[in-house]
Amino acid sequence: MPDAPTPIAPVINPDAPAPVRTLLGNRNAILAAGPAVHPVVAAGPIVLKGGLVLVAMGPLWVVTTPSDVEPVPGTVFAGTVHAAATLHWIADLWPYAGAATLLLAGVQAFRSVMYSRKLRALNAAAEHYVQDRDLTKDTRHLLARAQRAQSAILASQVHRLDLIDRQRNEVVLPVQVWEIASALRDYSRLSDNTAGDSSSAEVVALQAARRQALRVSRDGVEQRIAALEEYAAQVREADLRYQELQQIQRLVEGNDEALDLLARTAADALAVAEIEAMAKEAAIVAKTFSTALDRASAAAVIALPTRATA
Repeated sequence: MPDAPTPIAPVINPDAPAPVRTLLGNRNAILAAGPAVHPVVAAGPIVLKGGLVLVAMGPLWVVTTPSDVEPVPGTVFAGTVHAAATLHWIADLWPYAGAATLLLAGVQAFRSVMYSRKLRALNAAAEHYVQDRDLTKDTRHLLARAQRAQSAILASQVHRLDLIDRQRNEVVLPVQVWEIASALRDYSRLSDNTAGDSSSAEVVALQAARRQALRVSRDGVEQRIAALEEYAAQVREADLRYQELQQIQRLVEGNDEALDLLARTAADALAVAEIEAMAKEAAIVAKTFSTALDRASAAAVIALPTRATA
């Protein structure tokens, strides 16, 4: 099963003139750009269809012209006359049909002119952007690596919070990726133009020197991509360390709350001791009251019979 093509986004030169950047801002327009179409060719199908309708409406108008004979209501002939009158009224709209055809054809021709103008502008700005079809399969993979590294850096939390010089990343990284993309485009073009085998010693030597130069150029680009990926790896590591730091801070804040809870627990222990002491005092008082009550009850028992005898 063949490998799926590596998806890449068009790369725009960040130093391109402002009008060019505005033109290239819609990347979908770059990807969907097709061949230019002449205005006459673009409007031709509409004119043809509208002309056929007009050609059919002429005879229809003649055939359905009302006669002077008054139909008898309720008969088949009356229904036929009514239908013919309706078709005649429709055929009588041929000027409006012709105007609509001309209007639609004009709009389509105008759109074709504007589209061709945009294509010419895209072709003029071709040196300011690199897209999928400009690269070979292997160089497309290299550019995808660079774009993934750039996306990882710009999506990191430490970048968004400006902990690793956000402004410089947003300025330098697009330039780095653009230089990588343009170098890979040149490499792809030159590698495609490499001549075939030859028996001439001079040609073989020139081809060998050319291939060596291409290898050196590619190696330089790969080293830059590797450095960009290393930077992305360091940024990911910084993200992890920052997340760990946040977790530690949350734990420290939680420890403060735990210490407060422990302090309240110590206060509870003191309160328990105080309440227990109070309970002991209450028990002594209750015991004293019980002794006094017993004595009073005994005295009452002794005294009551004496009073009854008396």
